[in-house]
Amino acid sequence: MKKMVLVLTLAAFALSGSAFAQDPNWNDNIGTYLSPTGYIDPAGPGGSCGFMAPDELFTVYVVLSRLTNPEVHGWEAKITTSNMTVLATTYHGQVLDVAERDFEYIVGMSSPLFAVDNAVVVLELLCQVNSTLNDPLQPSTIFIDGIFRSSINPNNGPPAYEATGTDTIVELHPALGDPWDFEIPQLVINGDCDPVGVEESTWGNVKSLYR
Repeated sequence: MKKMVLVLTLAAFALSGSAFAQDPNWNDNIGTYLSPTGYIDPAGPGGSCGFMAPDELFTVYVVLSRLTNPEVHGWEAKITTSNMTVLATTYHGQVLDVAERDFEYIVGMSSPLFAVDNAVVVLELLCQVNSTLNDPLQPSTIFIDGIFRSSINPNNGPPAYEATGTDTIVELHPALGDPWDFEIPQLVINGDCDPVGVEESTWGNVKSLYR
């Protein structure tokens, strides 16, 4: 993805309620779900909280939702898991991932992905709570954050996507919780979906494992 200047005017506002919800007026989000349409109801059975037996395989979908542009020509984000194993990664579209750091994605596309209902699935992660490598009795989580040298900020900018193929970069916000807070997990497996329960494993704690 080319380096660009952010072209959105951003407004701050206060949010309330569960971590598994977001202000309905906020746009350009990135989240992880147990179904391709989980973003419609993050608290539902295919949303951002679920229960899996040890060694059961399950797919996590990375979705850009409430898009303000109809096309995605590339995207970038850091996706980190805790207490789960990612066995395989499947990109959507004809892509070239030029990321060099672990857990980062800097994805360019030879042709765009077109939004359906203002959403695009960009990635699938085949996951498992492994009975040997992970603790099935503890919550498993996924966090999304920006990359080290992002298109918006050369030093740890937010996630983003390329909207038109002509250097239009749009900032992405966490699909769940405060749109500025990347310390809320975007997926919880075998844990309490209530925000009090998941706050024990914050992104600040998780990312310290990968420095």
